[in-house]
Amino acid sequence: MRAREESPGEIASTLIGSSVATRELRDEADLAARLIVGVMIAGESGVGKKRLAELIHRQSVRCRAPFVAVRCADLGDAQLEARLFGDACRVRRTSALERADGGTIFLENVDALSATLQARLMRFLVTGDVQPVGRNPLWPRVNVRVICSTTVPLIQTPGLFRTDLYYLLNPIYLPIPPLRDRPEDVQPLLEYFTAYYARRNGVVPPRLTLECLDSGLKYKWPGNVRQLQAAAALFVAPTRPATPHEIFESAAKCLPSLTTPESSYRPG
Repeated sequence: MRAREESPGEIASTLIGSSVATRELRDEADLAARLIVGVMIAGESGVGKKRLAELIHRQSVRCRAPFVAVRCADLGDAQLEARLFGDACRVRRTSALERADGGTIFLENVDALSATLQARLMRFLVTGDVQPVGRNPLWPRVNVRVICSTTVPLIQTPGLFRTDLYYLLNPIYLPIPPLRDRPEDVQPLLEYFTAYYARRNGVVPPRLTLECLDSGLKYKWPGNVRQLQAAAALFVAPTRPATPHEIFESAAKCLPSLTTPESSYRPG
């Protein structure tokens, strides 16, 4: 049987690079995978927080159990509560926490949780009981590892997040620096992604010229690795002749939103 090809969405691109920050992140991720405590991953949009969470899960003792991701910022309060804990008032749907039993739940943008949902999550972390919305005498108990991510400095923003919940979620803290702060990683990431997209398209990988690499080093990458990945796809299948900088800018337009350097996450 042919081995399944690893895609950029399946871990590898998170830890590619030669910078000191990336080498340290590899060591810290390895430690996090060997332990069973909670992990908080911090950084700007596009740095690879979900990929790092997947990597930690896949290298842990829970790797054969489910990895369930919940995007906290995408749902309203009531919808998110029902998604996480279930809703006893409707046709019974398995909650995300129940689906992750024995494995890992990844709470993306945990900073989006309201005060009410922070209290509910706090109770779950203390008891392990999943209390559905509505009246239900049966509260399933599950064994779930919680990994979460944030794009804002939770502890530095008074009133945003419960301090007791923050420390329960944060035995291991993994900040991922923005790509502009680790330019040594730009070339290996471009090489990785262009080779990947060349394989997908059945073409020879384009040669990364000195002009391209120099432009990549100088560019600020507001969309981080996600933007660089989009740029690599454009290098492989360009729609028109363009300079590297023009391709980088075109890749930025492919992204729904970008974190600018002025508003970036800076871990404390």
